[in-house]
Amino acid sequence: MSDLKTQKSRSLFNKLKHILLPVVIIALGGGSLVVLMAMKKEPEKSENTLASLAPLVSTETIDFSDKGVTITVDGVVVPSREVKLAAEVSGKVIYTQNGCKVGNIVRKATERERQDVNTQNLLIQIDPENYELEVKRLTQEFAQAQDAIDELEVEIDNEKAMIDLAHEEVLLQKTHLDRVEKLRTKNVVSDSEYDEAKRTELSSRNSLQKLTNQTDLLKSRRKRMEHARDLVGVQLTRAKLDLSRTHIYSPINGVIVEDSVEKDGYVKAGDPLVTIEDTSAVEVRSNLRMEELYQLWQHAAQSAKKGQLSSAKSQDNRHDLGYQLPQLPVNVTYELGGRKFIWKGKLSRYDGIGLDEKTRTVPCRIVVSDPKPSQILVNGQPASKIVGAPPLTRGMYVSIEIPLKGNVSLLKIPETAIRPGNLVWVVREGKLHAEKIRVVDTSANQLLVELGASGLRPGDQVVTSPLSVANEGMLVRKGEVE
Repeated sequence: MSDLKTQKSRSLFNKLKHILLPVVIIALGGGSLVVLMAMKKEPEKSENTLASLAPLVSTETIDFSDKGVTITVDGVVVPSREVKLAAEVSGKVIYTQNGCKVGNIVRKATERERQDVNTQNLLIQIDPENYELEVKRLTQEFAQAQDAIDELEVEIDNEKAMIDLAHEEVLLQKTHLDRVEKLRTKNVVSDSEYDEAKRTELSSRNSLQKLTNQTDLLKSRRKRMEHARDLVGVQLTRAKLDLSRTHIYSPINGVIVEDSVEKDGYVKAGDPLVTIEDTSAVEVRSNLRMEELYQLWQHAAQSAKKGQLSSAKSQDNRHDLGYQLPQLPVNVTYELGGRKFIWKGKLSRYDGIGLDEKTRTVPCRIVVSDPKPSQILVNGQPASKIVGAPPLTRGMYVSIEIPLKGNVSLLKIPETAIRPGNLVWVVREGKLHAEKIRVVDTSANQLLVELGASGLRPGDQVVTSPLSVANEGMLVRKGEVE
């Protein structure tokens, strides 16, 4: 019996042990957790600790640039204009200046030389004999027409005198008729005498009317003869013009580049004679990229705001050049034999309109008013006297420099700050920020970046040291990186 009770008590104890033991373990674990949480201290995450762990970077402050930017492009020299002379009258060529051969230098004839019709500056002469005879013939016809008009003027004057006499005759006959009418009322004269007096008065008036009609007819003839004289005068003027066209002068100072005439040859009106290239000025044909053209527009706009250009502004304060280029000074250079020749030019106009379909650039023209070089550099130093300085001639490949100084807002950025893709890292309040830039000049260690094309501002700190890892908003430390 006692053994049975002992077994029951052990069985109950085992059941209680299996139930209470997990509860005790859980309670002990919870208590330990509470104790541990109470004993735990929050670690201090101060800004100094985070800053000490941030990567170290070298920075440099950016600022405005006052040197401006120079756009450099290539170009080829072309003539400013070519004049093709053609025969305006037909005839035999009896004179040519030095044969009018290609390469001959010709000079523009003055108006006095043209009027004197001398051979000092005469280029080509066509046989003028037929045209001189035509001028003489028409001169005589004009003189005859004028003589006929003068004779008619005498007849008109005579008719006017006869009309004056006829007026007096009519007045006398009318007075006589009035007197006969008064006598008739008194039965002094007969009806036949009255009729005779009236017939005489009508006859005198008829004579006056005939003279008046004849005078009007003479005046009409005079107008017709004046028109005929004027027509001869026009023909005479045309004949003199044709005669003057037998003497051909050069309209410009230049060089013959094409000849199609020989002495003793025959030419017809419209036949080409020579082609002359103007040497008083030349042009340079070049192409600008849209980025470079945009810089020109920006320069012109800022210059207009400062009152340096006279271009008109619209009401909304916009500076719009339309289809015109800003008239900016240009330096044209050509290197030959270790020497650098420089010409002064001016940006003139677009060479057509729109972009070139092949190169996607904008064709433009530069005018050089004096083909002689304005400056010669030898090893970078000005030379006072150099024999054989070439003029700017067709076909020369030259370099063009367009300086934009003082008006374009640019920022100086060190070359080491530029990352792939024209990216710059800026440190603001200890954090990295990425900025996309547009570089406009890379001619020196300090690159020039356009202000306003990105979020960069004067005074920003740009990172110049290498970055193995860089993220937007990452904490960094500024200092010297070894």
